[in-house]
Amino acid sequence: MLDDIAKNFLDDIIKGIMKNETNEKKHTKLDDVEISIIIPVYNEEKNLERFSKEVFPILDNLNRKYEVIAVDDGSKDDSWKVMKNLAKKHSFFTALRHSRNYGMGAAYQTAVDYSSGKYIITYSADIEVPPKYIKDVLKKLDDGYDVVNTWRKGRWQEEGGLKSTLRRYPSKVANYLIKKISGVDIKDTGSGLKGFRRFVMENLKIYGDMHRFLPAYASLYTKKIVEIPVEYKERMYGKSAYGSIKRTFTVFLDLFSMKFMLSFSTKPFSMMPGRIFGTVGLIAFGLGTLITFYLAFVKIFMHENIGDRPLFMVGLIFIVLGIQLIMTGLLGELLLRIYFESSNRKPYIVTESENANLTDSEV
Repeated sequence: MLDDIAKNFLDDIIKGIMKNETNEKKHTKLDDVEISIIIPVYNEEKNLERFSKEVFPILDNLNRKYEVIAVDDGSKDDSWKVMKNLAKKHSFFTALRHSRNYGMGAAYQTAVDYSSGKYIITYSADIEVPPKYIKDVLKKLDDGYDVVNTWRKGRWQEEGGLKSTLRRYPSKVANYLIKKISGVDIKDTGSGLKGFRRFVMENLKIYGDMHRFLPAYASLYTKKIVEIPVEYKERMYGKSAYGSIKRTFTVFLDLFSMKFMLSFSTKPFSMMPGRIFGTVGLIAFGLGTLITFYLAFVKIFMHENIGDRPLFMVGLIFIVLGIQLIMTGLLGELLLRIYFESSNRKPYIVTESENANLTDSEV
């Protein structure tokens, strides 16, 4: 009986090891894949059915090793069923499914994590940009650019009327603000077709709605960014999951976060908490001290009562507030250093080197 127990125990261990090896193989990067096409999917059943005839033949004609990774972000229609069928028919097609709707940014990040190509191309499931332009994006990447954005010329202009105005102008305002804040000369940040070198996307972790600002955030890691014009076609089936007015409003809110992250990530130690809170704290403390000295002069030399003056309380509040802000800055300094040291994250990226002695973590 003990022999049977020991045998079953060893069998369980062996099965567990084999299962772990299988899982590791699933996540192993394929070195021979050159291009990864990543597609976020949400209720795109009918549009996905067009890929076999409209998209895959274009990719085959590239004569380059590629993979397609589609992520179903909690669709309510039969998108997942169509994706499974595509995965069965095409060995290059990988279908992934979220447990619920996490958002487009999470879908992008999931696909990037499972991708293996040195070039990562984002593409819309609604085929709003004709797939023939994927070749143009790849050409720009081959030319040495690290990020290639596409500008959907003529978008919504053919509709006319109030509907077109409500869709077009909020988008123009949002793109203008993104351009001014980020400093990246991009006309259309919302286009679904974009191209990236792998090092950009590996460093660019996508959280929340960051997918709306990918070219701007990518500027943290490279200045080799270019934009090319492409055709725009209205979706044939379904409707976009994002309304223009609502999206533009949330973009305005996200711009504040983007500005902070761009400034902090570009020069993290020029926006150190000690400088920010310390500067404001010193100003508040200085004002409080001046007010207090003034009231002390009035009390000592002019023999006036200062206990019932509101200015006395204002001076004390400024002094206390200044001390608190300075202490907050010092705590922020500690947290900043803990963040960099615990995450092993460096405030820089080296893209090329010659005769440099690099450790394994820096390669």
